[in-house]
Amino acid sequence: MTNLSREAAALLLLAGCAAGGDATKRDLEALRAEVHALRKENEDLSRKVDALSGRVEVISTRLARPAQREEATGAIVPPDLAVVRVEPPSDARAPPPVPTAVPIEEPEPARLEALSRRSGRDIGQDAEQELRRARKKTGAARAHALEDFAARYPRHPSADNALIEAASAYAEAGRGEAACDLARRCAHDYPAGDAMSDAIERLAWCESRRGATEAERKLLERLVSEFPRTPAAERAGTRLATISGRGGDAPSGPARSGP
Repeated sequence: MTNLSREAAALLLLAGCAAGGDATKRDLEALRAEVHALRKENEDLSRKVDALSGRVEVISTRLARPAQREEATGAIVPPDLAVVRVEPPSDARAPPPVPTAVPIEEPEPARLEALSRRSGRDIGQDAEQELRRARKKTGAARAHALEDFAARYPRHPSADNALIEAASAYAEAGRGEAACDLARRCAHDYPAGDAMSDAIERLAWCESRRGATEAERKLLERLVSEFPRTPAAERAGTRLATISGRGGDAPSGPARSGP
């Protein structure tokens, strides 16, 4: 008996037992559960049949493709083509074998990128020209140009000096906070650069601006101790004597760093 026949019989039985007592009601619930299970089983079987039908169609298509390719290939060759074999002369020498397979190698991505970039010499020339143009400007425009140069060429030998020069230009333009930000950036990013002494001097000036005499003194003492033969250290010694003898008059600002 199929699942559908079993379901029909169960429904008939349900109809006949509808007027019974409690036992009949229990049988009725059991039959209903069985009908529900049979319906679910029928749905599962239907899905399996659909899936098998799809697989049959895919396999049939794959089997038909080789025959189609053979028919297409055979149509290219004309039926009246004659093959003639030419014998070489008896005294001819056999030519050396010539390799016909040429390997194709894909270029490395890093090499392609290097070839697409300009040479380091060209980039260095562009950086020098941009630095010269920035130094010819005045005021805030000079500060902006030097700051942009340091951002574009952070590994240039003059990048730290450009930051200090930009800080000095900001200070002269009345933008003390911007000057202090660049001095802190120079000290953080280029601790071994030749502009480090100028960066510490500028930071001491920043502490003096906000009235932090003790913080200024520590920076000036560090400058004299770590960079004793620099112009910044000489100015720091003079400033230390001033704040020790006069009680902390604010300086007008450190001298601007050289190129």
